[in-house]
Amino acid sequence: MDKTVLSFHGIGKSFPGVQALQDISFSLHEGEVLALLGENGAGKSTLVKCLTGANVPDEGMIELFGKTYRSIDPITSRRCGVSAVYQEFNLVPELPIVENVFMGNNPGNGVIVDYPQMLRRSKEVFDSFGLDIDPTANVGTLSPAMMQIVEVAKAILLNVRLLILDEPTAPLTVKETEILFRIIRDLKAKGVAVIYISHRMEEIFEICDRAVIMRDGRKVGETLIRDTSRAELIRLMIGRELTSYYPEHESAAGDEVVLQVQGLCGNGVRDVSFRLHRGEILGVAGLVGAGRTELMTLLFCDAKRESGSVLLHGKEFCGRRPWHAIANGIAYLPEDRKRLGLLMDKSVAANTTLASIKKYCRFGVIDRKKELERIRGYCDALEIKTAGYDKEVQYLSGGNQQKVIVGKWLDTDSEIIIFDEPTRGIDVGTKHEIYAIIDRLADEGRSVLMVSSEFEELMGVADRILVMAEGTLVGSVEKPDFNKERLLDLASGSR
Repeated sequence: MDKTVLSFHGIGKSFPGVQALQDISFSLHEGEVLALLGENGAGKSTLVKCLTGANVPDEGMIELFGKTYRSIDPITSRRCGVSAVYQEFNLVPELPIVENVFMGNNPGNGVIVDYPQMLRRSKEVFDSFGLDIDPTANVGTLSPAMMQIVEVAKAILLNVRLLILDEPTAPLTVKETEILFRIIRDLKAKGVAVIYISHRMEEIFEICDRAVIMRDGRKVGETLIRDTSRAELIRLMIGRELTSYYPEHESAAGDEVVLQVQGLCGNGVRDVSFRLHRGEILGVAGLVGAGRTELMTLLFCDAKRESGSVLLHGKEFCGRRPWHAIANGIAYLPEDRKRLGLLMDKSVAANTTLASIKKYCRFGVIDRKKELERIRGYCDALEIKTAGYDKEVQYLSGGNQQKVIVGKWLDTDSEIIIFDEPTRGIDVGTKHEIYAIIDRLADEGRSVLMVSSEFEELMGVADRILVMAEGTLVGSVEKPDFNKERLLDLASGSR
C-alpha cells in the first residue's frame, strides 16, 4: 500500500461571519495526484493555506509525513517539503529568473552565494522541461505562461515532496500544458504527492488519480477518477445537475456593422481586418502569444496604433487613451482582472461605479441613493454573492469579481464589450452564469468580442470565431463549421 504523506483530521476554520471549513478529513498518498475540486468559495484555498501555514485551523489535526500538528507554520511546511504554486505568482519582476527561483534558498556558505551553482541548477531544470530559458533574464520580460513554469521550477529546486498546483494551466498553451503534465508524471514517479486544483474537467481525467470534492466548506465526495464521470463531478461541485454546459443560443447578430477594423498594426499586431455586427458574439481564438490580448488593448486604446483604421458605426475612431474608448461605448474586461480590472482594496460599490461615477454627480456631489439603487440592481441581476456592497472585492470569489467588472461596464452603457479570458480560474457553475450573461448581452443588442484559450468554450458561446497566430489573423470560422481540430490547425499556423 502507498505510504500516506498527508492526512487532514476534522479540519475546521472560520472567519468573522463565515464558516470557511467544517470537518474536513481525507488523506494523500506518496506518488498520488489528487484533484481538489469545488466551486469558487468552496474552501479549497483556505484548506491549502492550512497546510502551507498561511491559515491556522480552529479545529482538527494535520498529519504530515508521519508527524501530527495542531497547526503548521510556513517554515515547518517548507522544511517538510511542501511547496505551492498559486494562481497569483509569487515572483519579483525586477529580479532575474535565477534569483527568483532560489529566493530564500540560496546555495553557498552562508556568507557568499554560489551564483554559478544557481545558474547551473536552474538551467538544468529548464532544460529538463525542454525549454530554452535564460536564467539571467528578468522575470518581468516573461509571458504569464513562462512565469508559471518558473514557479514550478522554484518548487522542484526546493526538493519538493508535496506539490500544490492551483489552476496551473490557466496561462499555458497546449504544448506548455503537455510539458507541465510530463513534469507532474516525473515527480509522481519519484514519489512526490500532488494536490491539483483546476476547473478544467478534461485535465482532471488526464492527470489525476483521485478526487476530493468540496462545497460550502465541507467535503461532499471522494472518488477514484476511473470510477466517476464529468457529469457526476459537476453535480457534486454545484449541488445540482447541469443539464446544459452552455446556454441555448440563437444568434442575435444583425446586419448592422458596429465595428470595422482595417489593416490594423501595432503592439505586435500585423494587418488585422474584421467586422463586428450588432448583437454578435465574435470569438477570438489562438494560442498564448498569438496577439489576441494585444489586439484587444489596441481596440481599447491602451496601446499605440501604428497604422490601419478603426470605424465605429461607419465613422473613423482615432482614440488614443482608454477613456476615449469608454466614451465611445467600448468596454474591456481584461485577462488579469485582479491587477487590471479591479481596485482590490475598494468595495463592490466603488468598483461597480468606477467608470461611470460622473453620472451620479451633480454640482460635485454624488447622489448616493441613486448610486446605491443602481449597484443593487446590478448585484441582483448578475447574482453577485457578497456580504455587502461595502465589502472589499478582494474577499469575493473569482467568479463574483468577474461579475463586478461586468456590472461596472454595464453601467457605462457600452455597446461593444471585450471579454478577455472571461472564465479563467472560475468554477464550472459560475462559468455557466458568465456564458448566460454574455448571451443576454448579445440578445440586448450589445456586441461582444470574446477572447479565450479554450476552443470548446468559444464553440459553445460564439456566433463566429476569428483565429490569430503570430500577431495576425489567419482565419475566420462560421458556426456551422466549428471544429476543434480545425481551430487548432489554424492557431498552429496551418491553413
